[in-house]
Amino acid sequence: MKRSVVGIAVAAGVAFLGVQVLGTMPVLPTIGTEVVAHASDAETVVDSGTLGTCPWTLTADGVMHVKSGELPEAKPQYEGGDPVTPFLNIQIQESGAPKENEFNTISLDDKVTTPENASYLFSGILGDETAPQIKNWQNLDTSKSTNFAFMFDASAQNSVDASNLDTSKATDMQGMFSYTKKVTGYENLKTNEVTIMKGMFQGYGDLDNPSSLDLSSFDVSKVNDADGGFSDMFSNSHLKSISLGNWQPQVPLTGIFDGADVSQLTLSSKDNLTGSELSDLDPDTDPELTDYTGKWENSNDQYLKPDNPNKTTYTSADLISKYNGSTAPAGNQTYQWEPTVTPGNPITIHYVDQDGKTIQPDSQLPGTLGDNYTVNPDTIKGYQYVSATKGSLKGTYTSNPQEVTLSYKVAPVTPVTPGGNGGTSNATSESSNTNDSSSTGDQGHAVVIAQKDRAISAVKKLGLYSTPNFSKKTRQFYYAKQKRTLRPQFVITGVAQSKNGVKRYLVRDVNTGSKRYGKTGYITAKQAFTVHTYYQHSPKQVKVISGTNAYRDKALKQQVKHLKRGEVLRVKKLVRYHLTTRLVLNDGSFITSNKTKVIEK
Repeated sequence: MKRSVVGIAVAAGVAFLGVQVLGTMPVLPTIGTEVVAHASDAETVVDSGTLGTCPWTLTADGVMHVKSGELPEAKPQYEGGDPVTPFLNIQIQESGAPKENEFNTISLDDKVTTPENASYLFSGILGDETAPQIKNWQNLDTSKSTNFAFMFDASAQNSVDASNLDTSKATDMQGMFSYTKKVTGYENLKTNEVTIMKGMFQGYGDLDNPSSLDLSSFDVSKVNDADGGFSDMFSNSHLKSISLGNWQPQVPLTGIFDGADVSQLTLSSKDNLTGSELSDLDPDTDPELTDYTGKWENSNDQYLKPDNPNKTTYTSADLISKYNGSTAPAGNQTYQWEPTVTPGNPITIHYVDQDGKTIQPDSQLPGTLGDNYTVNPDTIKGYQYVSATKGSLKGTYTSNPQEVTLSYKVAPVTPVTPGGNGGTSNATSESSNTNDSSSTGDQGHAVVIAQKDRAISAVKKLGLYSTPNFSKKTRQFYYAKQKRTLRPQFVITGVAQSKNGVKRYLVRDVNTGSKRYGKTGYITAKQAFTVHTYYQHSPKQVKVISGTNAYRDKALKQQVKHLKRGEVLRVKKLVRYHLTTRLVLNDGSFITSNKTKVIEK
């Protein structure tokens, strides 16, 4: 089944549980301006009802609490590819108009069981940013379900957590994650009884931030051609890499890549690409491909120049012919688009103390094959660089891996003169107002440039690049613009300049739980693109925008109380703690000053 983005976007409503039960629809007043949630809102019930046998209550803070029971089926299972009347039909009006019956969260508070036919249960409108977000996925019991078709189709969830989904009885996964933005934990899905995966990840992902899918753990041995098999499985998806390693399909992967511009592909010797519709690469007609030759290369050969006799490249037709169901290389092989400029094997840099103990995570210095490289030792707080104990600080990129080990010694401590200015206080010293107290973009405060070892957050879409010279070739990926509570966060580890003298930040990704966590690279230093993650001045009062805690000390280790969204707190002063800052409340307790948690009033 092919479905266009436009066709989904004009759907009438968001389907949660796919059944029309208008008598139990939770209704909130029309919202024209922001409703400030008070501490008691989470306890004030404004409506209640039943979903199947699951009791639910709606509290004044916009949370629908679903209790233990079994959810009803979404009917009809298939009718033109869409459910006829979605349940909990949220009225999405013209752009800019108020949204009625609005609630922001569906919380599965207890064990919630899905029926045998779980198709369409959480399907909904594509791309609607106001759709309620489901939490406590771990309470969803899918152990009795066999039909997962279109279960999360266009669900408008920021992320679907499939980690705890029991799919041991699943036979139908058609369109299960079609047009979803992100799925985590899909590697845990049991697929050994599944007979159809048609359109399973059709339209999946984010155009501005393509992701990867590693499906090498999937057992596809029972998928057959009777109902469409693998057709459109990745059709029109936004994926940079797909792994079908370890697969042993019994039928060809017909139509599996229709419209998918995947640039890296891992295949098993049993994968039959006949009729797979793997896209041709044409740099002459597609401006996005101008950095590539139009051929595929084995990733093992990526550091060999095109004229190297040991290197073989392939057109899409060549690759399909190579994996034809009868002859294919043994084991798993990864193929990728061949770049016009052959990269050198990156220089891996290790950071150790004089006893050989690692004091900072390894980094890599990429570059072009044959070009010269220079390793500039990082400045590491508390240490002084001594020498390179392995490898050379200067050299030439080759096709072989190279390593450089940098040795550091503990830096001497400068004594502090009592009452004097010599020897600045350490990172945990307290201050309610420092020289760089204003944060980039803080309301009503001067804009300052972020410093090394400070945490910053992206407020606009920005790219992470492998070198200070920004281009499509050096861009590793984009970070999409996110709402305040989900802003991508980084720590500045250095400052560099492009060959044209433009300032760049060398940063490390510190988004816990992200696949990019720990990645390093360069981002723009333009102040309009980032703000300090933590307040650098002391606001008079803040409002909690995401539940957080108050603690007895600035290490945030001894919890005093929990602070709910919407609470307004008076601030006494700001103190520093390592790379962050804390806010001291009037009662002497400490809270984070992270702007994803609190906002200045």
